[in-house]
This record gives sequence, C-alpha cells and structure tokens, in this order.
Amino acid sequence: MRIVSNLLPHGLRERCRRAYDSFYCKSAADKETIGGLSQWTIVTRDMLPDAVVYSGGVGEDISFERELIRRFGINVHIFDPSPVARRSIDLANSDHLFFQPVGLAASTVAHFSLGGGEGDRTWFKSGGQDAVACTTLDLEMEKNGHAAIDLLKIDIEGFEYEVLESCLSKHIPIKQICVEFHDFFPEIPKQRTKAMIEALKSNGFELIHRHRHDHTFLQMEPVL
Repeated sequence: MRIVSNLLPHGLRERCRRAYDSFYCKSAADKETIGGLSQWTIVTRDMLPDAVVYSGGVGEDISFERELIRRFGINVHIFDPSPVARRSIDLANSDHLFFQPVGLAASTVAHFSLGGGEGDRTWFKSGGQDAVACTTLDLEMEKNGHAAIDLLKIDIEGFEYEVLESCLSKHIPIKQICVEFHDFFPEIPKQRTKAMIEALKSNGFELIHRHRHDHTFLQMEPVL
C-alpha cells in the first residue's frame, strides 16, 4: 500500500490522506484550520475574548497562538521549557501572551532531553536524569482562577498521554482539545494512542479532526 501511495503525486497523496483521516471524524459546524507553519483545526464558535486557552509546547512557531489573539482577542497561556520558545515569545511581543518557561506535564517535575541534531529546537520526553521544572493544568487553573478550559492545545513530545489521563481522572472541564500524539516515537506504542482516544470518547469527547498525528476533540456530552 505504501509503495502505491508513493507513486502518487504529492498533492493527490495529501488529499487522499486527508480524506482517509476525515472518515473517522464527526462533522462540526464552525470548524476551521488556523495558523501558519504550525496549524491546528478548531471549532471557533467558543473563541470569545474571555475564552480560556492553554497551549503546551510551541517551539519556534507560535503562528497558531498569534492568530487566535489577532482574530478573537484571546489571552493565551503558553508553557514550553525550550530556549527557542522564549525567543519566539519575545519576538511576538504581545500583551495577550502569558508565557512560562516550564513543561506541561502531570507532575511538577519531569525529564526531558534535547532532540538529536535539532539543537535547542525540540525537547522530548526522556527517561534520563535531567529534570525540568513543570506545571500541571489544575495548578495553573487554580492560580489563574479558571473554572474550565475552552481550548487546550498540547504538542508536548510524549507527555500528552499523562496530561490527558490526568485531565480525565480529575474531571477538568475542557471544551476542546488539540493534541499531537507522538506514537511515532519508538518507545510509544500505537496502542497507547488508541486507548487514549477511546478514553476521551468515553468521557464525552468526539474526534472532529484528524490529520496524521494531529487530533482535535470536542466535548459533546460532559461527563460528571
């Protein structure tokens, strides 16, 4: 199958891939893809100026977060321990960005390692001894006085599973979630992604967008 797909022109191959991915998704009104190099598909109906948006992992591109600010006047809370994220935030120079140079995880300390050959651009989940200060969603919500999250975007290099598991176990109210699943890492089995998707569905979320490893979930029926 892969050999056949590689014979197709890139544009056609990409359209076929998107059609295949969309087969598994529920339709949703006001669904739109936002951003530049870093693009995410969200439902825009709840993107009001007072919406609560948390973004874990941005690296060198914050075009998605900047577009949310430009279009909707939203404050965006960003968490990323990598040095390149700090430079991205400094260049943005926006009063609507609230940045913390810490990781987003299920505990306040986690282990990261720099991506091989990528300098300081990407930090990955690691089983090593290099501890990095992190924060958790419930701690941030308490600190900021937020009772619920309108949009959670996480591209956190393998930590997404434990963060989502923590959200579900603590019943954190979230309207929609954008997440990249890193089951293309050798140490993360694809079964873990399948189990996570099923857990989200069991807790009232529906998959409304998927393209390769990027997924968007919308809360349809809140589970108490």
